Amino acid sequence: MKNPFSEFYHVPNSKELLDIAFKKSMKSSAQVSKNAPILIKAKKKESKRIQVAIEELIDRILKIIKMVPIIDDLPDFYRELASILVDIDELKLTLGKLNGILPVLSKIEREHLSRLNRIEAPKEGDQLRRSAFGRVSSIINKQNKNLEYLNQIRGNLKEIPAIDYTLPCIVVAGYPNVGKSSIVKNISTNKKIEIKEYPFTTKKLNMGHLEIERRFHKTKIQCLDTPGILDRPMAKRNKIELQAILALRLISDLILFVFDPTPASGYDVDSQIELFNEIKENFSKERKIEIIIIFNKIDLAKESEIAYLKEKLNLIDGQFYLTNALSGENLDKLISDLKERYAEKK
Repeated sequence: MKNPFSEFYHVPNSKELLDIAFKKSMKSSAQVSKNAPILIKAKKKESKRIQVAIEELIDRILKIIKMVPIIDDLPDFYRELASILVDIDELKLTLGKLNGILPVLSKIEREHLSRLNRIEAPKEGDQLRRSAFGRVSSIINKQNKNLEYLNQIRGNLKEIPAIDYTLPCIVVAGYPNVGKSSIVKNISTNKKIEIKEYPFTTKKLNMGHLEIERRFHKTKIQCLDTPGILDRPMAKRNKIELQAILALRLISDLILFVFDPTPASGYDVDSQIELFNEIKENFSKERKIEIIIIFNKIDLAKESEIAYLKEKLNLIDGQFYLTNALSGENLDKLISDLKERYAEKK
């Protein structure tokens, strides 16, 4: 399914909302006979202006509320990821506050339209319209903090990747700065992933696809680049790390775990092994998800560093991939094996 927040567009602040509504109202014109008395014309004109302004505000606020999907109705992955990225309780409260002003605006409209019907001089119509606009402005301006909050969080929510639950999903995991993003960039369609030579460059989930030829048709597998995870208690992991944990727990069909055998990542190999064991124990064992092991940065790795990692993981040649993700070395073998793996599945 597509990102449920993909239609969470720009949220105007209070000034923008009021400017739009009042400008539209002042350009509006009521249908009234040219021969009608001035008092009738004043009533019609100011009634129309009040109606247009308030209805425009109500319509736009409703659209803002409806741009945000009902969080509790979302699939587990989207619901839990949203709760990592934003404070869901605050989001619900904010939307509730906006929804709460709608009947107040409608009441102001009814009251002032009723009073307009009883005016005895044209200038009273202008005064009543200004009074209505003043009360409306006060109410909308009090919501400015809520409007700005929604606009602030929308960027994070719109960046959630679209997940197709009918397609397999390969989740690439490991410590920061081990080469996960470079691997996904090389094996998938997503060539826009940012690559930097320092840890925690990846702060969000990035989706790419790998096209697979089957006997009678083509299909795709999803390749998800995740932020780096540190070997530490779950309670101490930050929001960036928790996104990766969530992807492993809820949408992974295959895990590519990337090691850096060298000191280049800034993290020692033993810590990476501890993380690998945690993921193997908590995700692959419970749901029987296979883990493919990658030793990256072979252009920098010493034979002794590779040998140490093999020994600690109890691996023999052929049970892992040796790659240089930056140059793409040996990734063609990985791609070929992945295509073969999923081409066979019906």
